[in-house]
Amino acid sequence: MNKYFLVVTLCCSILFFSACRSRQQANSQSTDSTQTTESATEMTTHVTIAGHLTELGLTPNSDWRGINVGDEFSNVKGLEKGESFESDTDHIGYTIELKNLESADILYYQTGKKVSAIDVDLFLNNRQSVTIYQKELEGYFSVRYGAPKPGDGGTVWIGQKGKTVLLKDVSKGKDFGLKIKIGSSGGAMTASVK
Repeated sequence: MNKYFLVVTLCCSILFFSACRSRQQANSQSTDSTQTTESATEMTTHVTIAGHLTELGLTPNSDWRGINVGDEFSNVKGLEKGESFESDTDHIGYTIELKNLESADILYYQTGKKVSAIDVDLFLNNRQSVTIYQKELEGYFSVRYGAPKPGDGGTVWIGQKGKTVLLKDVSKGKDFGLKIKIGSSGGAMTASVK
């Protein structure tokens, strides 16, 4: 009788552990498929940084060059390289040199020791350069902030929490360029673009 009880107990234990193991594998596969779905979603919203976007120093997870509206204003000096060309209590400005003797001036504004707006002026050589930068920046902003709308003489994106991005062609005659304004809809973005 003891032998019979021992065999039955052993068989039940084996069945119990097999069932537990099968359940763990099923849960693991379910978790893997959830992670795969999440990864696929992330991939569809992933910003590819290439070409002129790399040259501008843009990153996939920031508004401009590693800086987000709402970040501590003191972070700007740590992330931007070089000397500022202007600085006061309200803003700080930097110039970056691009290929082909093109450049960008970037002004970071602050309110309450937080970055409240970012203004960028791209100084470009010709119409072709404007078109290339504009196309790459439109793709970048569309992935980050959603579908654009026309507005303020350019293209506008409205992101989460009221963040607004304006991209405008400001070329006149032989002066070619783009203007980018990033901020909250209630803040510095309400100022008109010149």
